Amino acid sequence: MIKVKQNVSRIALVAAIVIATAITSAPASATAASECAIDAAAVIYPAPQRACLTGWISAPSSFEIDADEKLVGSQALDYLSEALGKNGISTSPATGSGIIYFAFGGPEHETVFRQEGYRIEVSAGDRVEIKISARTGAGFFYAALTLEQLIAKNTSSPVIAAGEVIDFPAFSYRGVLEGGYSVWSHEKRLAIIEWTGKMKMNSFIYAPKEGMYFRRRWRAPHPDEEMEWFKQYVEASARNHVEFAYSLSPAMSMEYSDPAEFEALAAKYARMQEIGVRRFGIFFDDVLPYLSTPADRAAYKNIAEAEVEVTNKLLDALRERDRDVKLFFVPNQYWGWTPTDYMRIVREKLHPDIDIGWTGRDIVSNSIPADDVREFIKLVGRPPAIGDNWSPLGPVERRDPDIYKLTSSYLNNPYGFADDSRAKMSRFVDSTVADYGWNPEAYDPARSIRRASEIIAGGQPAGDALLLALLIKGEKVSPSNIAEIPALLESLSDASKAESSAARLRELLNSYSSALPAAELSPMFAAEVAPALEKGLGAFSNASAALASMSLPADSASVDQIKKILGLKK
Repeated sequence: MIKVKQNVSRIALVAAIVIATAITSAPASATAASECAIDAAAVIYPAPQRACLTGWISAPSSFEIDADEKLVGSQALDYLSEALGKNGISTSPATGSGIIYFAFGGPEHETVFRQEGYRIEVSAGDRVEIKISARTGAGFFYAALTLEQLIAKNTSSPVIAAGEVIDFPAFSYRGVLEGGYSVWSHEKRLAIIEWTGKMKMNSFIYAPKEGMYFRRRWRAPHPDEEMEWFKQYVEASARNHVEFAYSLSPAMSMEYSDPAEFEALAAKYARMQEIGVRRFGIFFDDVLPYLSTPADRAAYKNIAEAEVEVTNKLLDALRERDRDVKLFFVPNQYWGWTPTDYMRIVREKLHPDIDIGWTGRDIVSNSIPADDVREFIKLVGRPPAIGDNWSPLGPVERRDPDIYKLTSSYLNNPYGFADDSRAKMSRFVDSTVADYGWNPEAYDPARSIRRASEIIAGGQPAGDALLLALLIKGEKVSPSNIAEIPALLESLSDASKAESSAARLRELLNSYSSALPAAELSPMFAAEVAPALEKGLGAFSNASAALASMSLPADSASVDQIKKILGLKK
């Protein structure tokens, strides 16, 4: 049961929480490191900005929820009630109930356009008390997601981590760009939008290169069935505090100087405005940068003039319906910082409110140092909206931790998983995108992919087992991300460590064999990785058998045999 907090009668409590949770230039009160007994980054994902978890306490069988009346019916309360129920905790007050307070306040932070921060305090006195404060619905939603993680799973009775979490994102925009040369099905795209919000990402961009009506048939209206799909994307995005962005790419065939062509373009965007879309993109990438018709060659000297004119006119048309609409532009030159006439025209003529998409030094950038971002800003005169093209089955890495100080946007295009049969595999890399985008200064790629696999598989050791199974299947998983296995194998040849390493290795392989079939995978994702699961289980069994017959300390040939079985040696 949710008790509604009346603003007048509860004003003292609200004021107290606001005062207690405000973060200004003064630092929060320091807590001795020894008191923070739990590694917060091992519990909360994405890694929190500031947290001190002091220990595990018994959770009550029920919680009374005392919420500000503005939050009644919110996603945060609905999600929290569901999450508590999954852990055997009800929201019907009873003797011995704990209490969860929701009140407006929460931390302020630098991403001023998106106040998504929250504060959680968990304490145990006469009863367990949890105080949650935030400034926006998104902040309360993210707090509910974190509170679910603070409840330990796989225990005989629920326990919860006590302490304090003060958390907020570094990047204002964090999310997924569907921009590969294939198309996700409606079901896969909808599932990924739902998951995007659960990972505390807030942006999803629709831009599939081979989408029937995205590029080749950009003039044609979407059929009614697809319009119903888009309505579902907008609704799912709203439920999960994700901003759905719709995009088109007219660059292959548009005659820019023809008013009728622009009217067709604007009408298609307007139809999306009618169903609630408020952020849009226009893509001019991956086509030859030439004016292709006599009329356009007569009207413009450079393709950039045509692209910028159309983009500026599109912003004006969108703003006739919605003054707060947002638009981003992906130029033909969307990487690097070469001082061309094209980029000079973009700098001089593109409306200052329009963001510019950029992938870094290269189309697929091995790294994105902060100095590269500065070079782009120097060339164009505004920060880039980073649309990274990072797509191995592993963690995003070699992105500087301070890029967020130069740009507010970090999204990723998992183009390697654009095929519908591999769509949900993108969750591995994009989970780490969520982790990096939330707290890049604390980001650790190896830790992040292991935590991501744990969340995807529903716990450990299933997470490590899933990664290892994918490696065995031949996916491009780095062996360094498979927790202890590589180091244990190397120790089998060391007389002082061989026995203990073999015992630990057998224990892990046995746990993987048990955990993988029980992994909490959605049916859709389980079908996607089924070949890897089958091959992994067979390899775990074969590796255990080889280990049982091995003489210790092992010779290099015996160790190599197990490495080959486990996909660690080609």
